Order: sequence, then structure tokens, then C-alpha cells
Amino acid sequence: MKGKWAPDFSYRIESVDAMTDRNRDEIDRRVIRDLKTRSTPGIVFYVLLALLILISDDFYHRQPNVSLAFFASILGICLFRLIHLPIYRWTDGTQGQLNRVIFFASVLLTAMIWGFFFVRFMTLDDEHTAKLLMAICTAGLSAGGVVAFVPNLGLSVVFNFSMLVPTVAVMIVRQINLPLALSILLFSIYLVMMTLRANREYWKALENELLLIEKTEELNTLSRIDDLTGLYNRRHFDERLDHEWKKAERVQRPPTLLLCDIDHFKQINDQYGHQAGDEFLKLTASLLRTVFKRNTDLVARYGGEEFIVLMTDIDPDSAYGLAEEMRRRMAEILMPYKGHNISATMSIGVASDTPANATRESLISRADNALYQAKQKGRNRTEMDRSGSFR
Repeated sequence: MKGKWAPDFSYRIESVDAMTDRNRDEIDRRVIRDLKTRSTPGIVFYVLLALLILISDDFYHRQPNVSLAFFASILGICLFRLIHLPIYRWTDGTQGQLNRVIFFASVLLTAMIWGFFFVRFMTLDDEHTAKLLMAICTAGLSAGGVVAFVPNLGLSVVFNFSMLVPTVAVMIVRQINLPLALSILLFSIYLVMMTLRANREYWKALENELLLIEKTEELNTLSRIDDLTGLYNRRHFDERLDHEWKKAERVQRPPTLLLCDIDHFKQINDQYGHQAGDEFLKLTASLLRTVFKRNTDLVARYGGEEFIVLMTDIDPDSAYGLAEEMRRRMAEILMPYKGHNISATMSIGVASDTPANATRESLISRADNALYQAKQKGRNRTEMDRSGSFR
């Protein structure tokens, strides 16, 4: 995995074949966040080092015009970058691409301004102290910037060249201190080599981190899935019910529970074997997913031949109607198995109420009681709890 410079100041992820747009967006935000975090502390040093150079050996007294232009330019771009940081955070959701263009452009403008005045200083007559300080500070800032912008290879290289190469070119053309010019050029090349290596290491580390996160998420998902039916298991149901119950406490909308049980399921296991029973459970799970197909519906295997459905943002009568649809469709299915057609009916208990009138545990208990009533009244029935929202 590696980042590449692109004309629109973005970078590309090339080695992750199955990367979704959402994942690319998250990586893009992560790298931009890293770039800002790594580069922000250095902004203040541009101003401090510029001030140090100007006050050393009374340079600003001898070169007031150069000093004023240099300090005003550096102070201005640094203040702009510092002010843009909170603006970036506030508007990233609505002006993300524009903010990124501004961020990259301001970084490069900082390098070009400093690089321009590096040329200006090195072409001054005499002023040996200022030249020496300028060369040392520029080398330090260039190295620091290269390290800070390593996540984006193109930005790091262009930053380095903008700071150093113009001065090297002018010094060679004007025959100014050629050994120093050659040293600066070699230093710039060395920084490019270090940038290439550090960029590879950064993206390799990021790739490993993302793979670790992905594997962790896969394990978390697997730990919440029932192996046989592919539905969510009871653990995930409990977590989701807890979340929805807290949400319901705020909005006072009643969650609805449907507790479903396959009638006489033991007879299927006894007559056709447990493998047939497992296949019938899978068929039932598939039917449940077909009926309860809203994005907000949660269908889980509650245990054995029991299934539970958690529904939100639905009125109790509509939930009861879906329960009846499930019961009717269950009674109609036939599962061919080794020359036999296996069928079964389903009993369903429905309960709904707000947290103001019930607890999570009591709501489950009431759905269970309604299921018991359905069993007692002959099975293949849907019964609803009358003590809550169905009153």
C-alpha cells in the first residue's frame, strides 16, 4: 500500500484490491489528519527561526527591506495555516475537498516563500553570518518538513525541492560558493532517498494497522453470528436491544419484540434426524429474513428452535401484521428431504412498550408469555401482549 502524488493534491491507494469508497474516504481522512498532526508544531518554528536570523548580527538594520519582506511573508503564511486548522475541523464535513486543496497549497506556499528568500539571502554581498544561519535553518526546516509530510510522497518531495533546489540552481549559475551549492544538492537528494524509504514504511505500517482492524472487525462479527443459521446470535441481540432501549428512553418510541417458535420441532429431529432439523432451521431463518427485511429489523436465533425479532420505528399493529405474514408463510413451506416433504407451523408472541412503562427484561418476558399463550391455544397462532402498547 502506498500513496502517490496527484495533481488535485490527493493520493491513491493501490494495493488494496477490495477497497470500498467508504474505506478510501476513511483512509483519506486518516492520512490528512496525520499530515496536519505532524506538520502543525513546525509552523511556529518558521516564525521563530526567521526572527532569529533577522536579529542576529543586526541584519535587519543593514537590510531593512529584505528583513521586512521576509518576516511579513513568513508570518502571514504561518498565521493563515494556524487559522485554517480550526476552520478545517469545523467545515471538513461540507467543504472537505476544498479544505484539503487549501491545506496542500498553503504547505507548498510556505516552502516556496522560504525557498525564495533562501535564494535572496545567498545572493547578498557579504552578510556571512546571515547566510550561514539561513543555510542551517533551511536545511533543518527542509528535513523536518520532509519527515512531517512522509505520508504523501509527492508533497514531501516537492516541499524539499521548493526549499532547496532554487538556491542550488542560482548559486551554480552565478558561481557562488560551489562547494556549498553541491552540498545542499546532495543533502536534497539524500532527503529524497530517505523520503522514499520512510513513505514505504509509513504505508506498510498503515496497511498492517488496517488489516488488523479488519480482522478484528471480522472476529467481532463472527462472534455475533449464529454458525448454523447465519442470523445474529443472542449476544448481539442483547447488545442491540440495550442500544435501542436507551434510544427509546430519549424519544419514547416503543420497541417491538416478536418471539417465534417452531411448533413440534422435536418431532422433525426424532423422525428425520438432526441433520434434517438443521436444514429446516436454515430454511426458517431464510424465511424470517425475507419477511423482516427493513434495515432496522434485527432477526436473531434466540436458542434451539426459537427466533426473536427486534423492530423499531413501527407501530404495533404493523408489527403484528408482519408476524401474521410470517406465520402464514411458515405454514405453507415444504422442505424436500430424502424423499420426504417436511413442514411445520410457527407460534409467535408479540410485545411492545416504551421504557417509561417497562424494562428490557419485562418486555422479553411479556413476549415470552404471549408465545406461551399461542402454544396453549393450539399453536400456529400469533398472540400479542395486552399489557403494553396493544391495550
